Amino acid sequence: MKQYRPNVERQKWLYSMMKSRALMRRRQGKPEGNTAVAEGRKQIPDNSEPWLPGGVRSVADALWISDRIKEDMERWKLPPPPTD
Repeated sequence: MKQYRPNVERQKWLYSMMKSRALMRRRQGKPEGNTAVAEGRKQIPDNSEPWLPGGVRSVADALWISDRIKEDMERWKLPPPPTD
């Protein structure tokens, strides 16, 4: 199986393509970044929000989160994850 190994020439080519694409978009009057955000499309929400404001600061906080997860798994009837 052939592995992907970027070399300097490929990196130069990719950089050149990125720059030429950005220049063409500027000449056409289009935004440079993600156009989905510019058009107001709904984005997939980020799942990195903290469970508790200020983060977990104690064992009690961690146990509270664990209990909420167990309750949700029971409510959704999900099998428990395998333990090592």
